[in-house]
Order: sequence, then C-alpha cells, then structure tokens
Amino acid sequence: MKAQDREEIKQIVVEVLLEMLSGRHAPKTPDIEYLPTSAMTKFLGYTDNNQLYRLIQSGVLRIGQEVQDRRAPTSSKADYYFNKQACLKRLNEKPEKRA
Repeated sequence: MKAQDREEIKQIVVEVLLEMLSGRHAPKTPDIEYLPTSAMTKFLGYTDNNQLYRLIQSGVLRIGQEVQDRRAPTSSKADYYFNKQACLKRLNEKPEKRA
C-alpha cells in the first residue's frame, strides 16, 4: 500500500470519527411530548383536571408509565405531566387489556 493511499484512508477515518463524535449521525429517537395537567385536560376534551386525577387514582393512567410526577422534593402537592402518546394509547385500549 502506498503512503498516499494510507493518508487518504487516514483522512477518511478521521472525518467519519468526527461525524460520529459530533452526534450528527446519532440514531433518532421518537419525540415524547409531555403535557402538564391543564393542557392534557384540554387536549383530551375533559372539563376538569379532576377527571385526570381519577384516572390516575383508579389505575387507568399509571405514574411511571403514562404519567410523571415532577413535584419538588419538598412539595406535598403533585405536579403531574402526561405523556401524550402513551396516554392516548392506554385510553384507547380495551379495559380488559389494561390489567
């Protein structure tokens, strides 16, 4: 192998490594959209935030799955955020499959 060929290969490897390290070719992950309680209430067409709270209390929507509790460590009041896509999927499931 010629020195010129080695230098060309070396340059190509350097360019590929720089692209990989810059993250330009990172695999795409689906965007997860979280909505606060009031926005999710409106999105689902509900009239009251308590309707969402009841879905959580009954186990239809699960904290850690469809819902995140983002309250401050010192707060006793829940600050729920809802994964829009996961909630829609869960709510559209047949009740017997939600177990």
